[in-house]
Amino acid sequence: MKNVELLAPAGNFECLKAAVNNGANAVYLGSKNFSARAFAGNFDHDELIEAVRYAHLHDVRVFVTINTLLNEKEFDNAVKLAEQCYKCDVDALLIQDLGLFYELKKRYPDFELHCSTQMHVHNLEGVRTAKRLGFKRVVLARESDLSLIRQACKEGIEIETFVHGALCVSYSGQCLMSSATKKRSANKGMCAQCCRLRYELLDSDSKKVKTDTDYLLSPKDMFLLNDIPSLVDSGVSSFKIEGRMKSPAYVGYVTSLYRKAIDSHLEGRTFSIDEEQLSNLKVLFNRNFTNDLLYDRNDLFGQKTPNHLGIEIGKVIDHKKNLTYIRLNRELNQFDGIRIGDEGFIVNRLYVNDLLVSTAKEGQVCAVECEKRVYGIVFKTQDHLLEKKILETTEKKVPLDLEVFLYPHNKVRTILKHNDQIFEYISDIEAQEALKTPLNEDSVTKQFSRLNDTVYYPEKISVHTDNAFLPVSMLNRIRREAIEAFDEYRIASFKRSPMPCVFSQIEVRNDHDGAMLQENDTIIMDDKVFPINYVINPDSEYILNDRAVICEFGGLMKDYKEKIAYYTLNCCNSHTYEFLQRMGFQYIVLSSELHKNEISDLIDSYEKRFERKIRPYVFMKGDRVLMYIKSDPFGKYLISEKGYSLSDGNNIYKIKKHGDITELIEEGHTCDTGDLDVLPLTVKL
Repeated sequence: MKNVELLAPAGNFECLKAAVNNGANAVYLGSKNFSARAFAGNFDHDELIEAVRYAHLHDVRVFVTINTLLNEKEFDNAVKLAEQCYKCDVDALLIQDLGLFYELKKRYPDFELHCSTQMHVHNLEGVRTAKRLGFKRVVLARESDLSLIRQACKEGIEIETFVHGALCVSYSGQCLMSSATKKRSANKGMCAQCCRLRYELLDSDSKKVKTDTDYLLSPKDMFLLNDIPSLVDSGVSSFKIEGRMKSPAYVGYVTSLYRKAIDSHLEGRTFSIDEEQLSNLKVLFNRNFTNDLLYDRNDLFGQKTPNHLGIEIGKVIDHKKNLTYIRLNRELNQFDGIRIGDEGFIVNRLYVNDLLVSTAKEGQVCAVECEKRVYGIVFKTQDHLLEKKILETTEKKVPLDLEVFLYPHNKVRTILKHNDQIFEYISDIEAQEALKTPLNEDSVTKQFSRLNDTVYYPEKISVHTDNAFLPVSMLNRIRREAIEAFDEYRIASFKRSPMPCVFSQIEVRNDHDGAMLQENDTIIMDDKVFPINYVINPDSEYILNDRAVICEFGGLMKDYKEKIAYYTLNCCNSHTYEFLQRMGFQYIVLSSELHKNEISDLIDSYEKRFERKIRPYVFMKGDRVLMYIKSDPFGKYLISEKGYSLSDGNNIYKIKKHGDITELIEEGHTCDTGDLDVLPLTVKL
């Protein structure tokens, strides 16, 4: 049977257990620092050790996300975190920062590294680059369609794709909206979710355009459950569920459904989600579901609300005093969560016919306490009985074969086997010669089958004995000690395999001086023209020229005589700067998210390590793209593509089309570098 991994989120330990017990083959989680979900529960060092042990004993792999960009002062702590992960046998790290990748490859060549979706791998060249650099896996951009996924799976590197959960409106790793407007960088794991806010669409005369909703940038949730067969057949190695901010019940239930879909297809059966399962899925969390990105369609938007929708359960028919009366078309239980209009609350008291009840049935009129007089459709947003049932899932057990040898005057031997792990435990207890009734196979099997307090279930037990005797208490002690020893053996059996890479073979080149000016699709430097390879390049089409500007991961190893690393490559520290030099870049533009002190730290750190100065390029002023959107949220409202803009009430963003990509542009970006010795970049879009 083909090995296909189901990868589930673990925002905390309860979510990890829910994922494991509902069929995940691997989990991904973050530490307290350097995680792209900084506001999830996440794991400290001791919790991480416990999480790895729990997962590995259940045959589940653990991936840790260090998938944020790092400034100079953060870098060493990120490396220390990676070292901790290495020492406690984390299976792999998800990386965004190129400098961190570079440093870890030098220090830990056998540490499995994955390209996070934050690294913006969205084309075949990106996949090929990741393979050459020594990554084990690529997490493709959520925007990848089925055709690209199929091609990527033929490149000889593991491909991971998102299959369920929240979508980012912009290509990951390239969204600067939160950083620009809220001072909370999405590349630092602190996204303010600006895409979920209200916006107005303005025409060329700055007049508001009538739209169906104010939530113009809020996309639906990804839902590829019915597309699992196509993705399995494409060769995808791992299916990823989004949701490190979600509840254990959500993680458990979504994982269980995708487990069924994957197993059904691999076993030649058809899986189709039924009405009850879909209803459960929706009440746990949904913003409406879509698979449009997989088929390159454009129906991601049009949400009336950016929040969890739940499921419709009835309609308000009356108010009396502080009670709201609802005619139900679905069951409602005490302690469920409901929403009426903009009012959301937990049903602490539930009445039918003026009597307190725990359940109100479909067709009944019930009453709930609600001080505000709100009318309209009632939605259930939390089902506490469903969540309780999900979390009561039996703990996952793994199979164990036992072979027990009990002979008089010999120490009791137990051979334990799980998959290809075989361990012999020799007890310090000797079996006695039976004076009356010797042990038989059934009596020994009965005691060694008692594995309920372990991670195992007995698949096969063989007993070898001849006129031997031991008290039951001794047999139980031997079993417990054997299991404990086998656990430690399995944990200690963890192994790594080094991955080859090529960056150390490339020589560092010197920097060049000179001002830069971007005009249209070129950069002028030292009277030389550098054509720009666009940031979004799904077809891997690169400019044929001696010089070029590289804006995305796929172009890193392209062979030009002279090339510029654009600010969209997210160079935030001296290690990334060095890495880009080794990739053959003579000109490097720092990330536009860096501030003066961070730029100064980068320059000073580089000089201390190499005893030579650098003069990096800095995006000093001009126009900056804050979002690159594959789908078009505004197309059905726009008469033309020129002169339109978007307003959040405080700021105006110019809308620009670049082929199939919609850009939101911040005009007048500036960076104060004070008296730093840097070279300026001015951008005109």
